Amino acid sequence: MLPVKQDFFVAVVLITLLFTIMGLVVVAAVINYKKKQQAYLHQLKLMKEEYDKQLMWSQIEMQEETFAHLGQELHDDIGQLLTSTKLLINVTQRNLTEAPETLKIAEETLSTAIHHLRALSKSFSRQWLDQFSLIDNLKGEVARINASRAIEVKLTHELAELPLQAEPQIILFRIIQEAIQNCMKHARPQVIDISIRIANRVLLLIIADDGAGFDKAGMSATGMGIRNMQHRTQLLGGTINWEVTDAGGTAVLIKLPVEQN
Repeated sequence: MLPVKQDFFVAVVLITLLFTIMGLVVVAAVINYKKKQQAYLHQLKLMKEEYDKQLMWSQIEMQEETFAHLGQELHDDIGQLLTSTKLLINVTQRNLTEAPETLKIAEETLSTAIHHLRALSKSFSRQWLDQFSLIDNLKGEVARINASRAIEVKLTHELAELPLQAEPQIILFRIIQEAIQNCMKHARPQVIDISIRIANRVLLLIIADDGAGFDKAGMSATGMGIRNMQHRTQLLGGTINWEVTDAGGTAVLIKLPVEQN
């Protein structure tokens, strides 16, 4: 009887060992499947991000090309018409013994309009795009807005040039323009403060105003302006947030990774 019991015991051990091996094989197969599934999903995510990135770059490139064409049209067509009108006013003034004050004011206003139009058309030109400097053009934008005397814009920055290529700087400039336009349209502020600084390889841009503020909880992310700002910031690998300031106004906070020299 002993050999029978011994054979039975060996059989049980072998069967147990077989099921254990089969279980380990199944577990290994499941783990391997999960890893492949995660890798596949990660690859899909990367492909989607790359597609979104390329799509956004294409949209921006098309937009900048449109801006360049618009700038050329402003310079060649509208600019020439305004210049011709100014010349006619000058001729009229010379033919008058004493030009009326209203005509002088009209001539000065037209000169200002021509100056602003040239600055605007320059900001759309291809050469401007290829040699873009955010700080320089932001100074020009601030001066242009302040010239209207409807609002005061202040600019604070630590660097003369940012450690970014021309295209990222253009995108950042468009984000700032959108933020300023949203602020002027909805918040009706008296002062807008723009500050730019870099710390720990992060560029921090803050656009704050003393306007009416906003309802952060009810802020719509479906608006074209906000969506453009979010997409452009994501394209640069950064983050953008809207906060209520201590004074009750609005602050747009943008953080971008940069490589400092």
